[in-house]
Parts: sequence; structure tokens; C-alpha cells
Amino acid sequence: MLKEYVKLTRPFNLALTGISPVLGALSMNENNLFSLFVLFIIGCLSHVYGFVFNDYIDVKIDKESGELRERPLVGGTIKRKNALFFAVGSMILSWIFALYFFSSFHNFLIVISVLIFADILATIYNFVSKKTPGMDFFVASAVFFLIIFGALTVSLNLTKFVLVVALIGFIQVLFMNMINGGLKDIDHDCVAGGKTVAVALGVKVEKGKMITPNSFRIVAYSIAVIHLFLVFTPFIFLGLNYSIWQILLIVFLSIITLYFVTKMLTMKTFIRKNVRKNIGLHVIFMYALAPVMLMSLNGWIGLLAFVPPLGFLLSNLILHGGALKPETM
Repeated sequence: MLKEYVKLTRPFNLALTGISPVLGALSMNENNLFSLFVLFIIGCLSHVYGFVFNDYIDVKIDKESGELRERPLVGGTIKRKNALFFAVGSMILSWIFALYFFSSFHNFLIVISVLIFADILATIYNFVSKKTPGMDFFVASAVFFLIIFGALTVSLNLTKFVLVVALIGFIQVLFMNMINGGLKDIDHDCVAGGKTVAVALGVKVEKGKMITPNSFRIVAYSIAVIHLFLVFTPFIFLGLNYSIWQILLIVFLSIITLYFVTKMLTMKTFIRKNVRKNIGLHVIFMYALAPVMLMSLNGWIGLLAFVPPLGFLLSNLILHGGALKPETM
């Protein structure tokens, strides 16, 4: 049963959300390892709430896909009411951690309010994500404010730099949900009547063949280009120090990211395991860009680039028997 609850948390990308408040704090020059660790735990708890509640809401649509039986609510290994208690309990625990470790007399209302607002945005997304196209902005905004929350635990005086970092997180999650998520779920979203951007723009699967209109490709490439522009913004406009090898590494990661974007947008056939693998690899390289950029503040921050891929590979290997087999994606 413990394994089923671990599956329910979508551990393959748990670390991605977990490091969101950490990046916010690091952008404000936080260097206390214990504080950063607690922020990581809060980020992970927020992730658990968001994804478990998402499965709770979308279970009927998810059952339309025969390839999602590994999800505990779809497979029936966990009851819906137990999943709801698990989700809400994780959210409340994250609030308790925030109040205990990061609240003082003069800032507790602001700090906890931002965290709660992020959870409210995630909740709205879970209710409307498959009912109206474009609702991905809600979950992307939730991560934006999760990063801002991390920054506010250091100081209430936010800098332009931390706002850019939060915008990078916003764009990354927007792409991951609107584009990656739209492609990944297109087979059963069409059947179950899910109203996503992908469905609205005409993406569909017919007899196993993938049909991806140019309108969807334009949206995808536009978001990807905005993301890369934001990564370079601190160096160009904010005077952030850099080294040549750091810029070369960012360029290299950017090229790989665009390669996987192109690969996903030019798929001829819909094979879910291949879609999952390409999405996983794309996300690994996309999320590595922010830690590499933040190395200008502290070289050790670059190690965070390895946290999400390690979490992705290890969780898949342990739970599903293959490093690139996120069966609950």
C-alpha cells in the first residue's frame, strides 16, 4: 500500500516542484542549508497536494485511457476519499512548516498568504483544467508564487532578479502542462471531451496517427523561445556576472531542449511510452537551465540541475522497473 501512495504522488517530477521555493530563496542569496532543505520539503508537500488532488478530480477522464492503469485511483488500489485526505493533509502540513520555520511577527501574514495563494491557484487549475482551454496559466502561476514564497522567507524586499527566476518557473510549468501534458493525454482527452489547448487547436490521434496542426506548434515554439529569452535576461539586462563556459553550457542545454520540443511536435504516431520518454528528457534539460544560470551567485547551485533527473530516473526504476518508464505520467 505504501508503494501505491508513493505512485500517487507522481514521484518522477516531485523534485521539480520541490526545488521551486529553493530557487526563490537562492535567488535572494540564502545559503543556510537547513532552511533550503525545509523549503524543499514544503515544495514537495505542495507537489503532493497538487498532483494527488488532480488525480482525484480527473479520475473519470483518466479511466478512458487503458494505459493509465498504473495510477492508483484509476486502478482502484487507493480509494478516492483516502486520496483526498492525503492531498489536503499534505497541503496543511506545508502551511505548518512555513509558519513554524519561516514566520516572524512582521512577515508571517505575507509569507503564509503567498503559499496559500499558490495552493488556491493549483486548486482552481485542478477543477477547470479539462473544462476550459488555457487553464494551464493557473498551475503555472501557482509555481510562480511558490518561488516568490521561497524568496520572501529570506526578505520581503524582492529583487528584479528573483522575479525573472519566478517567471522562468512560470514559463517552464506552462510549457510542461499546456504542451507536454496536452500531447501526453491527447488520446483520451479527445474521447472524454477534455477541453485543453491541444484539443482546441486540433491536435488529435486518428487510428494511431498523430495529427499536430501548425497552430499548436506555433504556440509551443513561442513559449519555448520566451523561456530561453528569460534565461538570458539576467545576463543581458540585469548585469549578472557570468563565465564563458557557463554561457556555452546554457546554449548547449537550450539546443537540446529545442531538439526535444521539435521531436515531440513532429511525432507521426502516438505511442505513449515514447511520448513519456521524450517529455521526461525534455523536462530534465529544460529545468537544468535555471540552476546553471544561478551558478553566477554560487557555483554549487549548479548541482541542483541533477536533482530532478535523479528523482525522475530513480523513481521510475524503483516503481516501474525502467529509468525512462514513468507509467503514472
